[in-house]
Amino acid sequence: MAGLMAATTLSDRDVVVLEASGRAGGRVESVRRGDYWINLGTQFTEGTGTLIDALERHRIPMGSLAGKKVALALNGKQVDTSNPFGLMLRSRMTLMDRVGLAAVGARILAAVPFLTMNPDNSLAKRVRAALDARPASDVLRGIHSDVARAMVRSWSGQWMGCEPEETAATQFAISMGILLTDPAKVPNFSLPAGGNQTLTDILAADLGDRLRVNSPVRSVEWTEDGVVVDYEDGNGPARLRARRAIVAVPSDVAVKLMPGLPPEYRAAFEDIHYGRYVVVGYFTREEGPQRWDDYMAVSTPQLSFQAMFNHAAALRGTGPRQPGGALACFAGGAVADSLFQLTDEEIVTRFTADLLSLYPELEGKLDEGIVRRHHRVVPFWQPGGRASLPTLRRHLGPVHLAGDYQLDMPSLADAASSGERAAKQVLASLSRPAR
Repeated sequence: MAGLMAATTLSDRDVVVLEASGRAGGRVESVRRGDYWINLGTQFTEGTGTLIDALERHRIPMGSLAGKKVALALNGKQVDTSNPFGLMLRSRMTLMDRVGLAAVGARILAAVPFLTMNPDNSLAKRVRAALDARPASDVLRGIHSDVARAMVRSWSGQWMGCEPEETAATQFAISMGILLTDPAKVPNFSLPAGGNQTLTDILAADLGDRLRVNSPVRSVEWTEDGVVVDYEDGNGPARLRARRAIVAVPSDVAVKLMPGLPPEYRAAFEDIHYGRYVVVGYFTREEGPQRWDDYMAVSTPQLSFQAMFNHAAALRGTGPRQPGGALACFAGGAVADSLFQLTDEEIVTRFTADLLSLYPELEGKLDEGIVRRHHRVVPFWQPGGRASLPTLRRHLGPVHLAGDYQLDMPSLADAASSGERAAKQVLASLSRPAR
């Protein structure tokens, strides 16, 4: 999304987009069947700015998630999480589990007001600095409940694709604070009709033959006023020379492509880590109202997947309930690491059995599972790692950087904004008179 938005912003210039794979869009992937779709990469669209502007400009209908809920499935019972106190009372948990989970929730919610403050506020700065220095597992200090520990690991896995020991507490607190308060407060929280890939498909089509797929870049080198890009195409090695370049790739790929990186940039890229996921999507063939219709997500810490997302939720409540649906089951972090060792068939077998244990009424109504293995998705920072982030917001002479790793809370909207910002920096640099 960062690269496509950068190219779109520069579309009135002589621009070329080099894409290593056979399609543009990166982690944005949707599969469609009839009126339903499944996002097999990034799940939701939210936020403000250039991404939402692009969706509106291209008149892509937005399926609203207003009024949809998040549930917790625990010990054979599904409970709405919109009321944390009700969750404590209605879930099948021991007293120790209730106390442990309440303590975890209180620690997360106590941080949220400071994280949503103006970052220049002195108190917000101190709280952020403290959270940046601690691992997310810090919310479990003194907690002896196995259920609370399992839930924190599940939350970290499903929202960031990593273990709570791996990431700084800041990102975890923001993600879970939103979930534990009210997802409806997230601006433009929605599902574009046809899935998130609807927009990337349109942007790619608009670029036409300026987008070159199956063209992996081998190196990017620069001088004071120009860039040399070596890549491969269908005819073998190729080279482009340009006045400017925007590199919109994951951090580990950036390090490989740019051998001339100054040490501080290389170190900053190496501070970025990525969550990993296994996703299985299912089109379904049920008829009539179902228990999960009003839920956009169900957290499942005791199953082989950690969350189920209901992509049909945005279509419910706007008329008669249509037959069928679309569900995606996610596992992240260490759970994904173990699943990577299995075949697709073994993964589908496990996920299907657990999905049927959650909703037995789906027996005989699930189409074949669609598997995706993502080894690199959501960027995160280890404790202390975010300090190097400002480095990556600065350009390297004629080379500019873009990606959702540039922002505090990575998202699809942030990726789009970073691409647009890099493109505007390029335009500004080209308009300055030569010295």
